[in-house]
Amino acid sequence: MIIWGRGGDDKNLGQFEIRQCQTCEKGRPFNLFLQYRFAHLYYIFCWVTQKKYILACEVCHRGWELNAKEIEGKLAKNPIPFMKRYGWTFLVGLIALAALSAALFK
Repeated sequence: MIIWGRGGDDKNLGQFEIRQCQTCEKGRPFNLFLQYRFAHLYYIFCWVTQKKYILACEVCHRGWELNAKEIEGKLAKNPIPFMKRYGWTFLVGLIALAALSAALFK
């Protein structure tokens, strides 16, 4: 039986900057949020299918989407867990190992 599916997560990456909120009409702190979706096979072999960074007002929660490449350049580390980003590489490694074993032990 093959178990596959998809999921997602939202991460609040903290206060990013203070700026004028057009809705509140005041200077407000804006938080940076990461929303991402992933697909998986057996809950282990995962890969990210979609991600977006959102800058939102801390009070009214209105904001806009930011360019992911620009934001990722400013972050110290990637906030998506390692196995959600690169879990698929273990599946590729297992397949390569099985193929190599089959070729060597004919």
